[in-house]
Amino acid sequence: MDERTMTAEEREKALAEITGEAVFEQKTEFTSEQTPGELLEMYRSSNEKRSASEIRTYKTILGVLCAIVAILAVAVVVVSVGWITEQGTVVTEIETVEIPTVVTEYIAVDPTSEYDHELSEDTFTLSDSNYGTILMYALQNVGKNEYDEECFTVDEETGYITYDDGETYSIMGIDVSVYQGDIDWDAVKEAGVEFAIIRCGYRGYVTGTVNEDANFRANIKGATEAGIKVGVYFFSQALTVEEALEEAEFCLDLVDGYELDYPIFFDWEVVIDADGDTARTAYIDPQQLTDNFLTFAARVEIDGYTAGIYANKKTAVWKYDLSRVDDYMMWFAGYSDTPTLYYDLQMWQYSSSGTVDGISGNVDLNIAFVDY
Repeated sequence: MDERTMTAEEREKALAEITGEAVFEQKTEFTSEQTPGELLEMYRSSNEKRSASEIRTYKTILGVLCAIVAILAVAVVVVSVGWITEQGTVVTEIETVEIPTVVTEYIAVDPTSEYDHELSEDTFTLSDSNYGTILMYALQNVGKNEYDEECFTVDEETGYITYDDGETYSIMGIDVSVYQGDIDWDAVKEAGVEFAIIRCGYRGYVTGTVNEDANFRANIKGATEAGIKVGVYFFSQALTVEEALEEAEFCLDLVDGYELDYPIFFDWEVVIDADGDTARTAYIDPQQLTDNFLTFAARVEIDGYTAGIYANKKTAVWKYDLSRVDDYMMWFAGYSDTPTLYYDLQMWQYSSSGTVDGISGNVDLNIAFVDY
């Protein structure tokens, strides 16, 4: 067939056979005068334009994808920074970290030192509800109770106890809290009370919160204005030396501005709750309890106060390491005609059902031993 007589469609098919490509949907207009060579050149030029257009399209798509990735990366960074700011730095592995605290400088005894737990040949007894009478061997180098039982006198009318052996005598005191209500301190002074130990605060034995006694400020103000010597006590339920330090700081804030004649007493007791709640320190280890007291004591001593322990016989013997606390004032609670603690004591709470003018209802009665 003569190439000059080919139609445009025939030329296109012929060119497709030569190039091995399909016919484009977008047709290129040819004239009857064009030769196959010219047609090839036109198709080559058209393909180059098409390739350039496709490359531009691919670049545009790639640019859009890069922009999306960049936006996502910025979003991840912003969210991460916000989360870290809110939650704190993410730690990739668990580390043992020593708690930064100044408690160590308040510990009165070097925990690496040895304590004298040697027993002497002396014995004493304790009474237990499950085991009955228990024989105990006494600790060596811990002060002993040397008060003469014959020198204690009980007033039959008032129930007040006094002591006088010619070298040591007793003075009368009470301890009070919000449970005694409003107190007429002038009447208390007239009744012969010479000192009062006032509860300044307590830690909840279930919640663990630290609280001020609601009548503390009125009581310490009224007692001091009436000319009665004062000390304070805090009902502790500290589980750690850090909590004991917190309790000491709390007491120091409360007594700031007052002159104390008696110690700040650390009052830890076994709590038996009628509702069945278990006290948070119910099973505290004796060494931990002793550490807690020593921390409490060391802290109050830094501010110039003295410290003491309030305890009954079982608490003193079973829950404290007396070889470590023998230098501190012992306020012993035992309801009898004479103090039954085998070890030394400086103050004795002998009744929880006393009556004193100026106080409605019962009040704890105490005596403190004073050398002539």
